[in-house]
Amino acid sequence: MIQIKTVFLALLILPYYCQWILAYKSLTEEGLQVLTNITESESLETLDKYLKQILIPRVSDTDGNRKVQEFIKSKFKELGWTIEEDTFKDQTPYGEKTFNNIIVTKNANLTNRFVMAAHFDSKYFDPPNNFVGATDSAVPCAMLIDLAYRLDQYLTQPIRSTDPGRTNIYRTFNPMQPKLTLTLPFTSIDQHCSRHLAKKWEKTYLLTVDVPEIKSKTVLGSIETLVLLDLLGVKQPSFANYFKTTSWLFSKLADIENRLYEKRIIKPGSEDSFDDEPYFDTSTLHSSQAHIEDDHLPFLQRGVPVLHIIAYPFPAVWHTTLDNFDAIDPDTFFNLNTIFRIFAAEYLEIDPSLS
Repeated sequence: MIQIKTVFLALLILPYYCQWILAYKSLTEEGLQVLTNITESESLETLDKYLKQILIPRVSDTDGNRKVQEFIKSKFKELGWTIEEDTFKDQTPYGEKTFNNIIVTKNANLTNRFVMAAHFDSKYFDPPNNFVGATDSAVPCAMLIDLAYRLDQYLTQPIRSTDPGRTNIYRTFNPMQPKLTLTLPFTSIDQHCSRHLAKKWEKTYLLTVDVPEIKSKTVLGSIETLVLLDLLGVKQPSFANYFKTTSWLFSKLADIENRLYEKRIIKPGSEDSFDDEPYFDTSTLHSSQAHIEDDHLPFLQRGVPVLHIIAYPFPAVWHTTLDNFDAIDPDTFFNLNTIFRIFAAEYLEIDPSLS
């Protein structure tokens, strides 16, 4: 009897689980063409517009750090996204410092979130060293800003409802997933900063879309997946899969990379060959990987599904003053930027050809 009940419950739950897993939908050929119709010169403009503005020493509680904070906030004010700041003080080896996490969200009233994150602070180096942390993690931050600008116009449209009181509510294109939105945290460096944010989100409740006066879930509980980007930008990186719960998403990234290579949309590692080793190592999908400690840990420890995209082996310039603009390979930047844009669009089920 117990076995029968177990099977019955599994069959009852399975459709809901599968609905979540199968919510990911590949772009149409037309949609893919629209979202990849970016020239090399436009890609280089992204480096100038976003990366170079971040690529300064930006240690927490310094003028450089505050300048970068203002730059990030200014970009999302232009887009009209909701900006949340998580400011706190903590002790460091150099005394008490003020830290600030910046969290931006498109349609913050929606109660399911796809989160892509990166840290914006740079590591402290004793003077006269001048560490600007291009791969660690100015490049991921620039990619997230660019992603927001490229996808913003497609992220929402009015809910099709006869209720006049709901005309200001938005949904993504997938009617099976009407409450999913995009959140981009730009966190201060070190796990104590992401830990502070995770604790805050664990206790912060969202209001439901349908009944605004009712609290539905915590911000932490609203996260479907958290993608952490780190150590990106050098030529021919390699990424491993670390967590079984998000291995299906790692497979999607590998599939996107393959599709874009086949269509000659992203650039090969050498001028004449598209036969380079892929960025996303699918041989790690079914092996046990020891995960790398990073800013995702406080969220992982609280049950949030995490996809950790970090170059391994670490770039040779890691934690050196050579981690600067010269370390960045423009073609790799273009390739990864394109892959992450398509990945986010497909996860969120936005397709310009269906609008």
